[in-house]
Amino acid sequence: MKPFRILLFIIAFSIPLHAGDVKYANAFLEIGVGARALGMGGAFCGIADDGHAFYWNPAGTALLKKPRISAMYGPQFGSLSNPLGNYQFVGYAQPLKGDVVLGFNWIRLAVDDIPVYSELQGNSYVDRLRDRELRPGGDPEGYISDSENAYFFTFSKRNAMSLDLGWLYHRVRIELPLGVNLKWIRQSIGEQSATGLGVDFGMMARLYLNDLFLSDKVGCLAFGLQIQDITRTSIRWSTRRQESAERNVKWGIAYECPLPLKDNLLRFALDRDSRRTGATHLGLEYQCFKRFNLRVGSDDGRFTGGAGFRIKSFEVDYAFLTHAFDSLHRLGCSLSF
Repeated sequence: MKPFRILLFIIAFSIPLHAGDVKYANAFLEIGVGARALGMGGAFCGIADDGHAFYWNPAGTALLKKPRISAMYGPQFGSLSNPLGNYQFVGYAQPLKGDVVLGFNWIRLAVDDIPVYSELQGNSYVDRLRDRELRPGGDPEGYISDSENAYFFTFSKRNAMSLDLGWLYHRVRIELPLGVNLKWIRQSIGEQSATGLGVDFGMMARLYLNDLFLSDKVGCLAFGLQIQDITRTSIRWSTRRQESAERNVKWGIAYECPLPLKDNLLRFALDRDSRRTGATHLGLEYQCFKRFNLRVGSDDGRFTGGAGFRIKSFEVDYAFLTHAFDSLHRLGCSLSF
């Protein structure tokens, strides 16, 4: 219980006392990480079993049994060779004794060469129309950069138990992982900067239906719950402006169904967010011989898709995302030891 007491202490001292809610505070953290999860429309709260689990449900990090390095890159709008921004992720998960897993992850969004223009002269458009000297030249005075970073420390623990349903039934295996993220946020744009501290909590319940129906063809049913920004993650700018993020309650359900062919699986997932107007995510993954994967999903009505392959302990995943502004591409990889 001692580690959880320390985490509760951290949570208590990270709650903002005076902060103004800003609708899109820390919005870069809503982009999402992991080509696999994104290819499934972001429906990953109930699955969360890879190196990107910390983001979708920190409890899922406890399901990792081997040390793992994960990374992802995604051009944020624009062409692949000249994107408007660069979105990156790298993380490491380390299993320890007692079914405990620690994770360290870094998310970064960077936009360079943002033009800066002088303020408009005159009191109105009419003044500038009459006096040519008041009209802007159209050339920027200079350029600035925007850098947004989040560092996650994840603590998770897998709890396993057997549920005795009585003399007519066998014992059913149940896993109850729990996880907590402590995240430090650092943002800067031009000469201004901001920092903040936040906390996420996640839990899962995984029920092995094979034990219940005495068949290896039934699969596994999982439920997931994550509360993001429990403390309304507050960031303070060097201008003394303080912003706080809206709390998000995310829940998900997933079902893993074995197929007649050996080592072939289908995974169905449904997620729901509460932040702002809420969002629904649907995902489907087909796993073929534990080496190839095809994915399709709906990210609140926007089509997503992807694929991946595995060679021993090395995995590569790709996701294609539709967006109101432009299509997005995500490429990720991971290595288990």
